[in-house]
Amino acid sequence: MHFHYIIPFLSILIPTVTSSPIEARTCPSTNIITDGGFESGVTPPTSGGNFWTVVKFLGSSTYSLTSPGSTNFGGRYAFTAALNADLNSDRSGEALIQRMRTCAGTNYSIAADFRFSESQNNACSISVRYPFKNTIGSVTTGSGTPGISPGVWYQTGSTFQAVSSADTLSFVFSCDGSGVRNRISLDNVVVKPYAGNAF
Repeated sequence: MHFHYIIPFLSILIPTVTSSPIEARTCPSTNIITDGGFESGVTPPTSGGNFWTVVKFLGSSTYSLTSPGSTNFGGRYAFTAALNADLNSDRSGEALIQRMRTCAGTNYSIAADFRFSESQNNACSISVRYPFKNTIGSVTTGSGTPGISPGVWYQTGSTFQAVSSADTLSFVFSCDGSGVRNRISLDNVVVKPYAGNAF
């Protein structure tokens, strides 16, 4: 079960992304995400990543590849954001991004597995952010969402229509509140062409 709500500091976490020029090429018919299961074993850097990059930390947030991966056909690894507000902030967060090889005008579906380590009275969330016309769309799931239990893997997702040849997919991990901690894991990220209506 997923719900939408606004987190005021998401704009702080996500950098401004400009679209790249559209280039003529054959559009892939399969998953366009690289290392969506994190099975390369390569921990994403904080800049210049070939696949994933981790950006915009708030609080004393860290991250790592953890094992095992999702129980929903996951492999050895998952990406895990360890969120912890520090003395100077009552918020913690970070964002995991990948620049995709999209084809403008093509509809895509997004699917990804996630898991919270704590419920934290809905103080923490994972948000999937993607292009939506001339702005950004998002689907957010809170740690206290009815039906969501700590330590259990679930799936989130959405659909979108690409606006450029290099659209960005972002996963924002966040907690709000002094002393709030959580470990939010991500695995099995898949983005592929979608035959239905993306809006």
